[in-house]
Amino acid sequence: MIEIQGDRWTGKSVLLSRILDEAAGRGWRAVSGYAESRTLPNVAFGVFVDALDDLLAGCDPEQLDARTDGQTAALATVFPSVPAAEPRVFPTDPLERYRVFRAVRALLGSLGADGGLLLGLDNVHWADEASLALLSYLLRHPPQGDTVIALTHRPRQVDLGLRSVLNLAVDTGLARRLGPPELSDEAARALLPGDLSRPRCASMLTGSGRNPGLLKAFAATRSLLDSGGHVLPLDVLTESLRDFRGLSDLGRLVAEAASVVGEPCGLDVLQAVAQVTDAELSRAIDELIRQDLLRADAGAARLRFSNPLLRAAAYQSAGPGWLLGAHARAAQALSGPGDRSPVLLAGHLDRAFTTVDDADRSRTLLAAARARLWADPARAADWARRALDSGHRARLVLGAAQVLDGRLGGALRVLHPLRDDSAPDPGVAAEAVRWRALALRLLGRHPEADAELAAAPAVETSDADHGVTGLDAARHGTLLSDRLVGQLDARIGAPDGMLVTELLGALETLSGAARGRAHALIAAAAARSGAAEHAELHSVVAARLLDGLSDTAVVPRLDGVFWLAVAESALGREEAARGHHERGLRLAESRSLRALVPGFAAAVGALDLSRGDAAGAARHAACAQYAATGTDSDRLRQEAGALCAALAALDDPAPDEAVDDVPDAAPPLTPDAGAAPRPLGSLSNRETEIAVLVSGGRTNQQIARALAISHKTVETHLGRIFKKLRVSSRAEVAAVVGRAHRPGRAAGAA
Repeated sequence: MIEIQGDRWTGKSVLLSRILDEAAGRGWRAVSGYAESRTLPNVAFGVFVDALDDLLAGCDPEQLDARTDGQTAALATVFPSVPAAEPRVFPTDPLERYRVFRAVRALLGSLGADGGLLLGLDNVHWADEASLALLSYLLRHPPQGDTVIALTHRPRQVDLGLRSVLNLAVDTGLARRLGPPELSDEAARALLPGDLSRPRCASMLTGSGRNPGLLKAFAATRSLLDSGGHVLPLDVLTESLRDFRGLSDLGRLVAEAASVVGEPCGLDVLQAVAQVTDAELSRAIDELIRQDLLRADAGAARLRFSNPLLRAAAYQSAGPGWLLGAHARAAQALSGPGDRSPVLLAGHLDRAFTTVDDADRSRTLLAAARARLWADPARAADWARRALDSGHRARLVLGAAQVLDGRLGGALRVLHPLRDDSAPDPGVAAEAVRWRALALRLLGRHPEADAELAAAPAVETSDADHGVTGLDAARHGTLLSDRLVGQLDARIGAPDGMLVTELLGALETLSGAARGRAHALIAAAAARSGAAEHAELHSVVAARLLDGLSDTAVVPRLDGVFWLAVAESALGREEAARGHHERGLRLAESRSLRALVPGFAAAVGALDLSRGDAAGAARHAACAQYAATGTDSDRLRQEAGALCAALAALDDPAPDEAVDDVPDAAPPLTPDAGAAPRPLGSLSNRETEIAVLVSGGRTNQQIARALAISHKTVETHLGRIFKKLRVSSRAEVAAVVGRAHRPGRAAGAA
């Protein structure tokens, strides 16, 4: 016996087919049968009939009788291809069924003695009771001859009686237990699109447990399917629905209701959506857990699908009319007393005709849009648009969501009416200016962005108890940070020293992620100005503040993470820079912050390129291009192609190729399309030497030792190199050197 066990879609059937091919290649007779769900009306002994009936059809009756020691009559009651001397009567009597067991055992032994037999039985967890009983008998009374039975099953669904027999067979050496080999990282990534970043691929590998079936589904949807409403491709849907075919009508109804409710699925809401009694709900849950479609949390009070693909398939297979009513019932159940998530409720209001009051609906949709702004901006934009009758705040959320989703032109139009002092809430007006400035920077319109921020309306706060009125200091500090981002982003010389000084004075007004962001920006500004000690100090503080925050807390300050990585790269801390760039890319990509992905992806790709990882650089260049293509920014699309140009230049060995027109390989979060990097010809001989050593991954200390100069001198030269090349990180220096320095040339030839 070869027992192959594993969860659904892990490759058990593929492994079984390879074993069958191997046996056939060695001259064995290899036959196989497939078990259908046991709750379907099927043939008794079905998996054995499927495997052996065609083989028996070619046997001479006398020869067959000789092979089975005169037990052909027992076989004729089960296998249609065996001629029957008398009318066929299925063996219901235990004694008659035992005769069938002995006849099949004799048949397998005879076939095994005649050159070897491999009998493959696929999906035994779905086999009928008669097949399971026969299999247990064969394990206790093995056939003679060279006979091997190879079976596949899911351990969570296999019959407990068969499980005990299989365990005994393994213990006694009669059976060998196998599982499909775990996919290597390389093989697993090969199932995913080539334009997903390395951090995103890692998330998908973790989320799927390296399950090949789930990975293929994730690749088709470019998502972990961690929320409802995904539309599965037809082939993925068809494969997934095989697990639902054997369910009772009640079980199917409750499975579809669970797909509507979401996860974790509370029993009260599930019952309301399915419209079943307590007893019916209990029966359905037992069936769904037995089929490993649902799994219960501790205490069985909440349910989850055993994997997200099953939930998506159950939802997609439900009727559209039924879904309208199901979402309405879910919304009604969730609108009752208790602390209910507005995001969960909005997901139902979004897909149903309900009697919920329009004002309540708008409030719920707006609250959900604000909650999902940094987690799913496209969905947040849809909800905010449907809540526009709520006023200026809904317009602000809509514009912000459109910025993050890359719909920059639309965002500017939506936010335009909010930037004036005439807006009812000055705080809304100030936030609108910040989002407009980000959109303008992403479009490459830096002067306009800075002008808007400089003219942002002052927001006052008041203390009614003490009669004190003044500027909102924290908001003022945030606006200063935004202006510094714009100056760093434009990459035109060193940032304004007065602005940096003013932001330093405002640090005490900021807290949490905002303060970490400000320190990161100051560190990047200091690195660009050649003030390495200040850059080091502020980068350490920024890392401590930002690294200590959860992903949810840090994601609204992702540009702080980006500029922290830029500062670290300038200081020679490449691994720390890579970690922060990859964290930012993972968050931006997994949350569909499409406008922010290209900058992080290009930065990671440039780091890959600087250490000679062309494959990694190509993956991240494709990732940047895919995200930028989904935006309406020509500038982002041009910058996203920069790394591809650098890779193409490296692939071309022509020594006399001009490099002046090759775009920059590592744009920051919001890069400037108008500032093309200069070639190395703009550097002095000493600066060229340092640039080449930087491209080789040398730290400032190592460079100082190699050139017999001081550490301070290296920092000074590095600051000049950044200015002359119009770059902001060591990785970008490496990309420029890489375009000029072909493999095989002497280092000094660059």
